[in-house]
Amino acid sequence: MRFLKHFIVAVAVAAAFTGVAPEAHAQRNRGGGQAASVIVIDYARIIESSNVGRDMTTKLNQIAQQMAAELAPEGQAIQTEQQSLAQATQGMNADQVRRNTSLSSRIEQFEQRVQQFRARQQALGRDIEYTRQVTINNFNTQITPIVRQVMEARGAGVALDATSVNLMQPNVNATDDVVQRLNQSIQTIEVTRQAAPAQQQQQPAGGQ
Repeated sequence: MRFLKHFIVAVAVAAAFTGVAPEAHAQRNRGGGQAASVIVIDYARIIESSNVGRDMTTKLNQIAQQMAAELAPEGQAIQTEQQSLAQATQGMNADQVRRNTSLSSRIEQFEQRVQQFRARQQALGRDIEYTRQVTINNFNTQITPIVRQVMEARGAGVALDATSVNLMQPNVNATDDVVQRLNQSIQTIEVTRQAAPAQQQQQPAGGQ
């Protein structure tokens, strides 16, 4: 579930129109001023509440779990070897370990194995992050027409992400409208495991 916490974040999708369609303008006038020139969308709640958002989250979590499962056997083997080495060196000081050629060689091989395992962990971490980015971009592409429909229906020229808004009137929150339209039109989304580009894979951990 740790991945899910990282994954469920607000996704900004801004859509601006140079003009409002005549019908939308008429709807705004008929609404007695209730329609807003700006609407606010809570994209985190769209992901949590819509069928397609939940489908996307489930599939991304499945990919993350698959990657974790790929690491599990080697991780368990390293833990077992670590425990074995701890027993083999119990009561020995550093000089005694160093003079024991076979034991020193075994420790060196273990350290190299740990380094390789950590490198694999980091690579898979970049893969899942890149997979998430690609999927979010696809999600944004699919929901943008729905957001535009809600904008036109409300006579709005701009849609803002709720995370960038400090204060708003309830009538400008169009999240429920977007979720309802999404559930009527889009149920699932394709999520494919991606490999991070080579340049990104070569970046050190924490690199930009």
